[in-house]
Amino acid sequence: MSKLSSNSFLSFATFFLPLSLAFNTLSNNALAQDKAETPVSINSSQKPNTLALSSLNIPNSTKTITIDGELDDAIWADALVVPLDIVNSPWDNLPSPIKTEAKIIENGDFLYIAFIADDPEPEKIQGFLGDRDTKWSDDIVGIKLDTHNNRRLNYEFFVNPFGVQNDAIFNEITGEANDLWDGIWHSYGKITPQGYQVEIAIPYNILNFEENGEVKKWAIELLRSYPRETRLRISHVPLDRDNPCWLCQYPEAVGFEKAQTGNNVRVTPAITASKAQSKDVYNPQSAWQDDNELEAGIDLRWGIDANTSLNATINPDFSTVEADAGQLSINTTFSLFYDEKRAFFLDNNDYFDSNYDLVYTRNIVAPDYGAKLTGRSQKHSYGVFMTNDTETNFFMPGNLSSDVASLNEESHSAALRYRYDHNDDLSLGAISTLRQSSDYHNYVAGFDGRYRITDSNIIRAQVLTSQTQYPDDLFKSFCLGDECIDDNTSPNDCSFGNCAYSEQVSRSNIQGEFSDQAIKVDYMHDSEYWQVDLSHQNIGKNFRADLGYLPKIDKKENAASVTRLFYGEPNSLWQQAELSGQWNMITNVNNEFIERSMDGSFYIDGPRQSALEVTLTHAEKIGLRHDDSSLAIEGNTTRFTENQVNIYSKAQLNPRLYMNIDMTYGDKIDYRNNRLGTINNVSANLTWNITNHLEFDITHTYSELNAENINNPTSGDNVYTAHLTNLLLSYQFDVQSYLKLTLVYSDIDRNVNNNPYTTVSAKNKDLSSQLIYAYKLNPQTVFFLGYSDNSYQDDYLDDLSRAERTFFSKISYSWMP
Repeated sequence: MSKLSSNSFLSFATFFLPLSLAFNTLSNNALAQDKAETPVSINSSQKPNTLALSSLNIPNSTKTITIDGELDDAIWADALVVPLDIVNSPWDNLPSPIKTEAKIIENGDFLYIAFIADDPEPEKIQGFLGDRDTKWSDDIVGIKLDTHNNRRLNYEFFVNPFGVQNDAIFNEITGEANDLWDGIWHSYGKITPQGYQVEIAIPYNILNFEENGEVKKWAIELLRSYPRETRLRISHVPLDRDNPCWLCQYPEAVGFEKAQTGNNVRVTPAITASKAQSKDVYNPQSAWQDDNELEAGIDLRWGIDANTSLNATINPDFSTVEADAGQLSINTTFSLFYDEKRAFFLDNNDYFDSNYDLVYTRNIVAPDYGAKLTGRSQKHSYGVFMTNDTETNFFMPGNLSSDVASLNEESHSAALRYRYDHNDDLSLGAISTLRQSSDYHNYVAGFDGRYRITDSNIIRAQVLTSQTQYPDDLFKSFCLGDECIDDNTSPNDCSFGNCAYSEQVSRSNIQGEFSDQAIKVDYMHDSEYWQVDLSHQNIGKNFRADLGYLPKIDKKENAASVTRLFYGEPNSLWQQAELSGQWNMITNVNNEFIERSMDGSFYIDGPRQSALEVTLTHAEKIGLRHDDSSLAIEGNTTRFTENQVNIYSKAQLNPRLYMNIDMTYGDKIDYRNNRLGTINNVSANLTWNITNHLEFDITHTYSELNAENINNPTSGDNVYTAHLTNLLLSYQFDVQSYLKLTLVYSDIDRNVNNNPYTTVSAKNKDLSSQLIYAYKLNPQTVFFLGYSDNSYQDDYLDDLSRAERTFFSKISYSWMP
């Protein structure tokens, strides 16, 4: 193993110096809180709020509210008052050290909620202006609402002290929250001498529920997140740690008899104008080439009733709005994941969730139209969508690598999902997806289920089958050498080094239709002190799920993990610790070895919202194949042993400054050259709210791979050194408008003398920038004006050269007749 570089030593020193100082401070003040903090007084014998254990009867009024944060409207005098006085995380249902009060009432069109959040030290409130869904870590208050009361999904609406909205839909079945969903609702927040207060108005036309003119029962939780030395979750609901389904424990809000969605139609036309320019950077005399475009699109959302929605779109566009965060892809063999951003696909996308990610709509690159229908009726829920894409892109998966296939033709995509909730414990579902063009298709169909054996034990399973047909010459798009491209030569003539991602040459060279199956079974135990996960999956070598994110196939995987949880006292220096171990075994479907790993980790939180996690990993893995013409693994790969240590730490250094660092050091396979090296990877993030309006956020990743070159000892051990920087500087004028600068810089230096089995460039630098002004009246009524460009440098360019630049503007208006 090679020694740490000076950059590596500096990175480790940067991490351990403040950590050592912090632990020195803790050792000198082991029983004391920070003197600047007000001590927390807890009476553990105090009983939880009895109101939390019963239903909340929500009053109805004919009055309306002006959402201005003042709480002086007459309607509030008739509202139900709910004290939030229970800390259920990280404490075990102990009394709250601060006072929080919620008021709730409705008028048939809106659900109104107000929060009065007292704070003995309002100067320490962590709340800043920012874009929507960026302030989950602030002081926030909000509501969780399951309008079907089936304990499967709940809406989440949260607001920080400046009125910045954060919303999401939480799926209890998958255990994940989708914060990319954006509803159109109203809020206002203001800081007061006593703390802060918030008003929220949620229109019923963004919710799904049974509109039957009868009294309804919706599961509800009112919540405050209070981040100081630790982050307190303050609620009106006591939660049992032996039951991981918090949604199952929420009380019911009773009322809503007059709730109606009204004329629930929303039409959102959009116009995008752009002036794109490009030039040949290798020709100094080349001129900028212009490409001017003016495009129009429209989204339609029709709430057929309060339980059924129809979405339609023509030419949805997201490319000129927000740039994707940069990711390092060097020395990785599988395709990266990117978030969806288009409103058409985000609305009610939770209807299509299942054990496997079978609906990854970023595969639909440039649709010119689409339609989607989603709904629920009692125990039944369903969703169906279809689109026409002007491009055809999908993953070409494998068990050692994956790539993206592109066909120069239009395609149709569709998904159908159905779920039946038999009772609170059992759900059964069916799903089917489709991708199809002129000489290509992929169909997937299957069933899944989830059964809650007890409060702490759950089993999930999914069985799928697929049928696929590729174009006869698709394999040629994955070839690098002439052997694969020549029509007179068999693709099996590819030899090592002549085919890029050669596994995909074989995976795509299948004549006629082919089919296969996939199965996944998970058992999960989650109780107060123990978490156990057992998983088995088997994905056939000819299974494809081209609408989903499934880059790995031809594998059998068995995994197990066990975690023991520990809890500290409310006034101690730590609140929660975890000791865990994981085991994983992967083979291909022929039981040929791919990977076996074991790791152990220790996690503990601390003061200033800090946390430290240390993970030790021992893994046996194989490199890429020696003979590209064969998919065999045994006798065709080399087995390596990786031992790594990973250290992750984070802390809220002060109310305006947050930092985290993630470091990995140890053995790492050099996939391009099929040998074992050593990796030194450090990624650090710093978020600084310079003022309430101005935020500076920077993430830098440093990665260095070293390996001995036995054929050329004088080449040096370095294989590559990579830097990736994501910088975001934003000025938020108010909750509706901002100016944002985004820079993504990548600098990869490779040692051409120590890459013996592949041809590489000595240097690759890329810089992309985007400056954008945005005004958002709501998530659909927006105005964007911006500029972006891309520059790069390689062995043939002396400096970064700008190759592309774009000036753009987009306006959309959400019209609700």
